[in-house]
Amino acid sequence: MRYSDGRYEADIDITVEEWKSMLQNPKIFGPKYLDMILKWYYEIDHRATSQAIMAKYPSELKGTPYNGYVIGLTNRIIKYLNRFEVIGTQGNESKFIVPFEGWYEDYKEGNHFVWKVRDELVQAIEELGLVDEKKFPSEEEELKSYSIENRKDGKIIMRYTTQYERNPINRRNAIRIHGTVCQGCGFDFEKVYGEIGKDYIEVHHIKPLYEGGGSVPINAETDLICVCANCHRMIHRRKDKVLSLKELQKLLLANKN
Repeated sequence: MRYSDGRYEADIDITVEEWKSMLQNPKIFGPKYLDMILKWYYEIDHRATSQAIMAKYPSELKGTPYNGYVIGLTNRIIKYLNRFEVIGTQGNESKFIVPFEGWYEDYKEGNHFVWKVRDELVQAIEELGLVDEKKFPSEEEELKSYSIENRKDGKIIMRYTTQYERNPINRRNAIRIHGTVCQGCGFDFEKVYGEIGKDYIEVHHIKPLYEGGGSVPINAETDLICVCANCHRMIHRRKDKVLSLKELQKLLLANKN
């Protein structure tokens, strides 16, 4: 395992099909381990600190069980696959790195350690239909989480990031269909920024969610488009009207020169 600028990295080559097999095996993903993974799955971008999860489910969780849970789960995974071991940066084992990615948000201070469910595991969960759409965060929760975070020590951190699609399955399908090149201006994050921009794009509802009167079925091909952050904000720039993709493209063409 490697450590750089607050982030831990390891070469974990577990495939989606392998994760699916293990998720269906109660000797690996017993109830408490599956429940742990799903709690992280339902967080925005499938990531959270252990402290945040504990605070969210105070009636279910006593103490801080997840360090022990992730060690137990990873031991089962390593035994089942029988092809690798996990060695930490100081020679000790760091078992979280198998089902999760991990990093310090404030790495210079060593605070707020985040676990994020690995992409292949997320895909396996979705393909097996283990998802309860009622547990996805609301738009209000997304905005609250991504706009301003009030730390316990009083420090306020402003964040700028994408507002994720309420249902990540819809988001994934939109990207699969439309790709990650902006449909408005043609901006390609990976081409411009390299590896850090790979697979990054924002997903926009053609019809605003608030007009649906609650949960509505989404067709990723016809109801969603993939746009860069700049185009997304211009689409919503006018308070009286959300621009269509054609209107946005017309403005871009008219002001190209």
